[in-house]
Amino acid sequence: MGNSIPKTEMAYSKDEKSTPAKDKDVTEDAMSWDILHDAGDKALQEVIKQQSACIETLQTKMAAIETEMSQTKSAVQKLQKQVAFTAHFNEGGPIRISKSSPIAFSQVKLNLGNGYDPNSGVFTAPVSGLYLFHLHVKGDGLVTRQTTFLKIVKAESELAIVTLHNARHQYDHARASDSVATHVEAEQEVYVQYEDGAPSIDKWQDTSFTGVLICAD
Repeated sequence: MGNSIPKTEMAYSKDEKSTPAKDKDVTEDAMSWDILHDAGDKALQEVIKQQSACIETLQTKMAAIETEMSQTKSAVQKLQKQVAFTAHFNEGGPIRISKSSPIAFSQVKLNLGNGYDPNSGVFTAPVSGLYLFHLHVKGDGLVTRQTTFLKIVKAESELAIVTLHNARHQYDHARASDSVATHVEAEQEVYVQYEDGAPSIDKWQDTSFTGVLICAD
């Protein structure tokens, strides 16, 4: 019994002496862990920063691609847009015309784009672009030695004049025509109107009004 106490004290004393070294080791381990933790955080933040930059670059590129695709789609739609019309009369005999309103060619042969209105005789451009218009007129066979003037009008401005010199003899129908290329804005109106001279033409299908879109803007 008398020898056991010193052994316990010696053991306790030995443990007590080793504690500072262990504390130092723990402290150093904690410091190392903190350093590694800080380094890991910085590395992770750098990776996140790089990924964010990559994502931003990709988003910019995607936006540019979407814009380009939209522009290409718009260009294709313009190329695919077809606008053309041909209208004429479909009855024999003369028709009286006046300056008060456009000449309404009532028989529609073609109306791609639905720009021409046979009730009013007015073509309203569905898209802006370069158009070609053609007017062909057959004279009233009962009118002789007189001249009839018709005009193609765009937005109340004269584009072209067709001068019809009627024949010297009855039932000898004179004919005249003219064409004009012009730029037309969307929603602008183009039509044929009587200008001057003998106010009568033949209302058979030889008298016709045609327009076609050559190239959209």
